[in-house]
Amino acid sequence: MCSAKSQAVALAAKLTALTGHEAHVEEFPDRIHIRIALPPQLTDVRRRSLLTTLADADRYGHDMTTHGSSLWAEIDNLNNLAEKGS
Repeated sequence: MCSAKSQAVALAAKLTALTGHEAHVEEFPDRIHIRIALPPQLTDVRRRSLLTTLADADRYGHDMTTHGSSLWAEIDNLNNLAEKGS
């Protein structure tokens, strides 16, 4: 089983490759949060590829603001959760 950190790094790299934007990764005790800006135009193929990639996350979503759209994804840090429960 891959660590949460390695899963997050892989997910961020895939999202960067698909969008052309750098992913921002923030680590919390219980999860790793990834956010990435979306380009103004996405082809249907790229949109489907993004959705397939996001399926690797425990949670994901989409935000729209006056500055553009972004995707976010979270990977649970189960090792830290287990340590706190012990």
